[in-house]
Formats: sequence, C-alpha cells, structure tokens
Amino acid sequence: MIGRLVSLTLVLAVTACGYQPPLPSPAPSPSPAACPAGGLAFSAAGGDAAMGLRVLVLRMDNCGTEPYAVEGYPDLKLLDEDGRVLDVRVLRGSKEISTVESFEVPPTPVTLQPGDAATTGLVWRNTYDDTTNPPQVGVRIDIAPLAGRPRQTFTPHLGPDGAPGGAESNPVTIDLGSTGKLGVSPWTKS
Repeated sequence: MIGRLVSLTLVLAVTACGYQPPLPSPAPSPSPAACPAGGLAFSAAGGDAAMGLRVLVLRMDNCGTEPYAVEGYPDLKLLDEDGRVLDVRVLRGSKEISTVESFEVPPTPVTLQPGDAATTGLVWRNTYDDTTNPPQVGVRIDIAPLAGRPRQTFTPHLGPDGAPGGAESNPVTIDLGSTGKLGVSPWTKS
C-alpha cells in the first residue's frame, strides 16, 4: 500500500512538470530457489521516459528466511557494457535533476519480513552536450541495500510498456548522456 502511495506521489509530482510515468505493476517475488545468497533479490519494478527525464523504480525483495532492516538510500554504481564503473555522482534526492517530491522525503526505517519488498527510485536526464567524451550509458547496476552491506550486480529488465519483466524482456539502459548525475530516493516499503 505504501509503495503504491509512493508511486502515486511520484506520478503526481512529476505530472506537475508535464511528465507522466506509468504506475508499475506489482512484480512477482522471486521464488525461494532463485533467491541469491544474503536473502535479497533486486529487479526493475517500472519506469518511463519523457522529454529527456528518465525514471526507473527498483525493487528489493526479501526472499530469505529472516527479517531485513534498512533505513536510507541504496549504495549503487552504474556499470557500462564492459563492466567498468561509470563516473557518476549518485545524489540523494532529485533536486539537481528535476523537482520530484517523492525523492525528497526523509528516509524512514523499513523492516522487510520474508516475502516483503521495498522500492527506491532512480531519476536522471538524458542530455548530451559534451561531444569531447562519449555519452555515459549504464547497462548493469551494482547495488547494496545500504553502504557497507553485501553487493549484487544485475541488469534491469522491463517490458515494452515499462512494466516489470523477466530476463526475457528488454534490458533497461541508464542513458545519462554527459550529465554524470543520478538521483536516488530512499527505500520505502512496497
């Protein structure tokens, strides 16, 4: 319920700027057999792009057997197609990119029981104005729920309508152009 409210808040906040991302459909939780070591699985939960502004919702599922607590922002890096870390400033919030109120809420404690999920949002602009360097394109995300926690690397996938999709759906690229900035919202319980 809270995740839908956060998604709705994101839609309302961005709609004020003329941008209307779709609400992501609930993604199915990973099966216990597919649960990575550490008990967390990451995936893309929805996204959209309009007029150069991009939004991607990430989902963290507790597919383990123990409760998992987080408060704050994910620690993430973007990797290019060769697995190299891109030179990107990861910002807490969206102020330097666009006004998205749901990205500016303070973090709150989130405890995920087995089977629960939390979401975070990524926002960026695809602007390319420095032709002396090639555009930056993230293909994979190296993520930890919080700084200092174990990391995972995954390729986000979405269906053609921006809804969650499995590995057979389209990979999502994080096409930063030459901006070098990525805004992140705090974790919220889905």
